[in-house]
Amino acid sequence: MASFFYTTESTESINPNIRCCPLLLELLLAIRTEIMEEIHNMEQSFIKLQTIYGFASQLSFFMLCEQLLNKPSNSNQKVEKNIVVALSTTLFYSVFGYFVTRVREICQGSRTRTRPRSPSYLNYLKWICRIAVEWAKAIIIVLCLRDQGIHYEPQLPYTIVTFTYYLMTEKVFIEMFPLFIENFNINKLENLEHLYIPFFMNVTVIVAGVFVALCSLYSNYSNFIFVNVYFMVYLRVKDAYHNYWEVLMAEREAYSSFQVASPKEIQEWNDICAVCLNSMSNARITPCNHLFHPYCLKQCMKQSFLCPLCKQHFLDVVTHEK
Repeated sequence: MASFFYTTESTESINPNIRCCPLLLELLLAIRTEIMEEIHNMEQSFIKLQTIYGFASQLSFFMLCEQLLNKPSNSNQKVEKNIVVALSTTLFYSVFGYFVTRVREICQGSRTRTRPRSPSYLNYLKWICRIAVEWAKAIIIVLCLRDQGIHYEPQLPYTIVTFTYYLMTEKVFIEMFPLFIENFNINKLENLEHLYIPFFMNVTVIVAGVFVALCSLYSNYSNFIFVNVYFMVYLRVKDAYHNYWEVLMAEREAYSSFQVASPKEIQEWNDICAVCLNSMSNARITPCNHLFHPYCLKQCMKQSFLCPLCKQHFLDVVTHEK
């Protein structure tokens, strides 16, 4: 009896705590969800700052490559010196990126002008002087490093790997590569090069980051490996998934409601796209049996679901056929 009463009393004393546990767990889960959502929003905002985001991932990658691919003359070379060398590499590549950006702006400006205008030689002179100043900064930094006993002598494998990584992660090249691929008119891409190419570039960069991080586990950077992986891999995965893969799947789903036109059907149609007025090598067929470029059709659907030619509503045609 004594043991029975003891058990009953102890159970009654524990029950209120047990009842509070689900509420406490629910509160903790809600707090965790809020914190993770805020972290996700902050990371997405950081990713949108492509210049800073790209610089962080480039610097992390260059630091690891400096340790792996550049064999220092002094085996006891400190991590701080390797960081300075990685910064110098980033500076040299940034000058090249600035040069390409300016050339692109000049080319785009000449295309968008409705009336030809004589070039401003003063602007060109300013641009050339800016390039010279940037290169001078890089050279001065290298000379200062030599005075400090740090010799910037990148080897060929290091230069190839880091420069390729720079091309894959710099904003101007991420925007230019899809435009270059569009010239090949790859039908399977269906005018979605602006999503496919950056996604594959991100995947390539992620694989390279994982490989370099694994090779650096037992190097001098093992203490910083989590920071490097965060910038090189984790944020890249989020960028590839949220900003490219999800959008790509949504675009493909929008296209899936329209049948793909075969080469024979395009030849029988024997006409240009009514939206962009260009010839069609790949096209989609609307329910009212009209052919358009997939990208042109998508742009029209953003405005309305009316056929650009016959002005019939796509859903009305489908319902009538059923």
